[in-house]
Amino acid sequence: MVLTDVGGGPPVSLKVVVLGDGAVGKSCLLISYTTNSFPADYIPTVFDNYSNSIMVDGRAVNVAFFDTAGQEDYDRLRPLSYPDTDIFLLCYSVDNADSLENIKEKWIPEVDHYCPGVPKIMIACKAGMLPSRSERTIPVPKGVGEKMAKDLGLDHYTTSALTLQGVDVAMQESFRLGIADKKSHKHRKSKGIFGKLSKKKDTPVPPVMPPAGEAPRIEIQTSVFADQLYQMFVDAQFTDVEFVVEEKHKIQAHKMSLCSASPHFAKILGVSQTINNIENYSLDDLNMGTTPGIAAAYYKEDETGKARLTVEISSDIKASTFLRVVEFLYTGKVTLNVQLSYLKELLRVAEIFKLGQLETVCLNYGNEEEFLNPSIGTFLNDQTASKIKTMFLNKPEGADVIFNVEGTKIYGHKSVLRSRSDVMNAMLCGHFTESAQALSEVGTTPEVFLALLEYLYTDHSPIDDVDSVGLLILANEYNVMRLVNLCELYITKEVDKSCVKSIEKMDIDVIGLLMTAQIHNADQLSQWCLHFIASNHIAFNERDEYRLLDGENKEYIETNQWPPLSYLAEVEEYERQMKKRGEKCVIM
Repeated sequence: MVLTDVGGGPPVSLKVVVLGDGAVGKSCLLISYTTNSFPADYIPTVFDNYSNSIMVDGRAVNVAFFDTAGQEDYDRLRPLSYPDTDIFLLCYSVDNADSLENIKEKWIPEVDHYCPGVPKIMIACKAGMLPSRSERTIPVPKGVGEKMAKDLGLDHYTTSALTLQGVDVAMQESFRLGIADKKSHKHRKSKGIFGKLSKKKDTPVPPVMPPAGEAPRIEIQTSVFADQLYQMFVDAQFTDVEFVVEEKHKIQAHKMSLCSASPHFAKILGVSQTINNIENYSLDDLNMGTTPGIAAAYYKEDETGKARLTVEISSDIKASTFLRVVEFLYTGKVTLNVQLSYLKELLRVAEIFKLGQLETVCLNYGNEEEFLNPSIGTFLNDQTASKIKTMFLNKPEGADVIFNVEGTKIYGHKSVLRSRSDVMNAMLCGHFTESAQALSEVGTTPEVFLALLEYLYTDHSPIDDVDSVGLLILANEYNVMRLVNLCELYITKEVDKSCVKSIEKMDIDVIGLLMTAQIHNADQLSQWCLHFIASNHIAFNERDEYRLLDGENKEYIETNQWPPLSYLAEVEEYERQMKKRGEKCVIM
């Protein structure tokens, strides 16, 4: 549809109602447009209003957006948002073919029933977003949405609230359409239920739905992965390699950290076995004086009688400089004396051990561009974590503890486990001290325990591949609270996905989830559940498990229920007045 320029003139007001299935991206679309940024927080499945003052073709326009809940639980209340609408935005998600089909099967019939003749446009949301591995929906094939819109005689726009792609264009064109139609007044107060009612004097006005409160934010603790690895180095517990520098200074370290951070150190330290198919230096190679930076390498017994690899560093390398190299391998960052002579020496040693990123860090300091170094550290931490997973996670290589999980042996390394979890530390430094590979019984599934271990080793966890609630419980048991936070956030997203069509019929027991969260110290998830239940009180009141609520939980939900009792009383009074007048109620 081609629209002519509506021209200037006095300010015009537009009411825009956004419709579509639950979780298709309606709220994110509106927030991205009105704030020019993507909302990082969870968007509750309730009604809300937004307003914006803009210019359209040189004319001031005051736009009132009415966001709606698409679930069938709100079919009775949603039409109360429709009176005096100037344009409807019918939204679907490109990752959910059912949401597109419902444009034709549900949303257009509903709009035409209440507000026939009011302009409508179709908007595809979440463009370019890849479906998650746990996604249960079928994506919309390319071009299918555009074809449906053409068949229905509607304009179609593709948008991404995340990147803002197409958002401004879709909104501007919808405003032009609404303004042009508003000037014609073709549908105003003439057709449909709302139009017929408006012709009669003293017709009761549908009550205005109050806004719902914002959902609590799920905050993720700042990662301390690099700091904990550094503390592992400082503590020097369960080390398996010793460097001798300047003949007298001894630096104890862990092969896991050094080999994962540097392929060159993996070749140097992997002398007793092949690690990840890396061709290692032999002891003869290291002792011939042909390996830069290495004077000698040999095994000698430590205080426990265990053979430990000892590597003597070339005499031209200072202990203070080599210490910075080792710290860099653990953390991806260095604490530098920025004197030029010191930088040159560290740069020289970085070149010897083929540490390109350390060279870059030194050059950044020399060029007064050290502000670039934190991003290098973040990149290196992720890269090292990936290598740790590949080379050491659940591998017998260097393992010094074995966990028995439902009859499955899972291999671990005490050094990283104790540094990442104080519960692991207490356990591993207790009755496991005497036994190099004692078996520990763990009360969970192998998949969930491996997900916990992967987090401890890498700072990442495959939450979407395992029982996320079970992982949250285990993370709390081992006092790994950042992983608890990550599980809390993931679970809220899963709840949101499960109630796309109906909250009352959703397959996740949110009330049971609330109680589990409260038992296992998932405070943010418990607050979120309370808000979600209260904000969708109508639906939850029909679920069997609602009767299990008691005490403070029940008191909070009843006090904060949405829609509030005062609004529901107004709706009942409105219905009573309509029935008394002999009018057909406008509520489905």
